[in-house]
Amino acid sequence: MGERTEQVITLSLPSSMRHVDLLKVIVTEILKETDFTEDIQEQANRAVIEAGINATKHSNKEGPEKQTTFQLIFAEDQFNVAIGDDSEEATPEETETERVVRLSLPSSMRHVYLLDVVVTEILKETDFTEDIQEQINLAVIEAGTNAIKHGNKENPIKKATIEFTLAEDKLEIRIEDEGDGFTRKEVADPLDPENLLKSSGRGLFLMEACMDSVTYENNGTIIKMVKYN
Repeated sequence: MGERTEQVITLSLPSSMRHVDLLKVIVTEILKETDFTEDIQEQANRAVIEAGINATKHSNKEGPEKQTTFQLIFAEDQFNVAIGDDSEEATPEETETERVVRLSLPSSMRHVYLLDVVVTEILKETDFTEDIQEQINLAVIEAGTNAIKHGNKENPIKKATIEFTLAEDKLEIRIEDEGDGFTRKEVADPLDPENLLKSSGRGLFLMEACMDSVTYENNGTIIKMVKYN
């Protein structure tokens, strides 16, 4: 079949109409990477949004405890979308007051901007001040970049998965890669005079400075960050 050029981006959203705008933003950004004309991009966007609305409004009955999953698949000459609605009962951690948005990206730095788009849209729904939103955005981009660049070694076959859990009193973010992991204590302290000219460790330092809590699990392949309101 030749070299694989297909890229798959997966977005899972609570089944609420308030999240359709986030789907529209993501699809719009992805279509910009294609060679489709502006008219075709608009047609494709409308089709995806209509399908998303149907899955959210009719299949899942706008139940925010349920998820609607969109697989956005694009290659050099085509763009496909697979949509799955959730007819299962809500899991304990997905309640009416706790919403989960998941984004799964191929491990290529070209997709980091999509993470920026998603976190920016999500933060609009929160009560965080503008300064705090900037801190969260910076921490998420650093974590996503680390997962793609250092964890997965920019292997596009591997995925970086970012999960946002929005609760009334906090925002939890979980970043997972498919790499070999690392030990936090072995990463050089960028504030140590001996390491001032080294780039390693700066991303972790920024994440820990910007968030209220940062923990490392599964040999460092999973990072959990929390910011409280």
